[in-house]
Amino acid sequence: MSVAKKLLKSDAFTTFVAWLIALFIKLVRRTGRFEIRRGEIAASFWTDDKPFVAATWHGQNMILPTFWHNWREMRILVSRHGDGEIVAGVMHFLGVGTIRGAGVPKGEERLHKQKGKGGAGALRAMVRALGENVSIGLTADLPPGPARQAGEGIVMLARLSGRPIVPVAATTRARIRLNNWDSFTINLPFSKGALVWGEPIYVARDATPEEIEVARQRVEDGLNAVAVEAEEICGRAPASRGQGAAAH
Repeated sequence: MSVAKKLLKSDAFTTFVAWLIALFIKLVRRTGRFEIRRGEIAASFWTDDKPFVAATWHGQNMILPTFWHNWREMRILVSRHGDGEIVAGVMHFLGVGTIRGAGVPKGEERLHKQKGKGGAGALRAMVRALGENVSIGLTADLPPGPARQAGEGIVMLARLSGRPIVPVAATTRARIRLNNWDSFTINLPFSKGALVWGEPIYVARDATPEEIEVARQRVEDGLNAVAVEAEEICGRAPASRGQGAAAH
């Protein structure tokens, strides 16, 4: 292995990249002019010491960790593979806790299949954290997609923990939207921005399969609604998938 490849794979390089990304995210937050809508929803949970599940769309959550009310009350689900190490490092430099795992299983049937990949362990860790008054942040859609389609996993987490799901979206007018599966958005500094919270979605512990599907659709609709509202605040229409990488 060449010296360059060894460097790229080193912990020191990963840590440095994570630090640079975290520094950039802080710059975006500090220089942005953000309008916050329905922030009282999240504040009410934190004030009453009641944890919740903050739901976002994959690739649309770059600046969200900078808005969390209290770092020690929120942990983010981060993959154990791919760019997970860098993301975990970024969260560390932003002061946000993490839970490592392969993602939330689609349903209880997948718990056993995911044991070797960290899915079941992550689910248990999130349920345990919610039981200890720690809120959880995760995406409702999972790679490789389809994007903007909520899975059952986040609903199962709400059912098992008894905690509500709260949709949330944040964006900026100036951004770069990549042409990948989740249209990953890089928010840019010195821009108008928006943070929008949606209404809580509760799932009964004894929810039937039909009720779980209703809740899943409510999560999907809620996330789409806050995403559209955030875009409108910033003065632009929601970008469609397949839009090439461009700053706009």
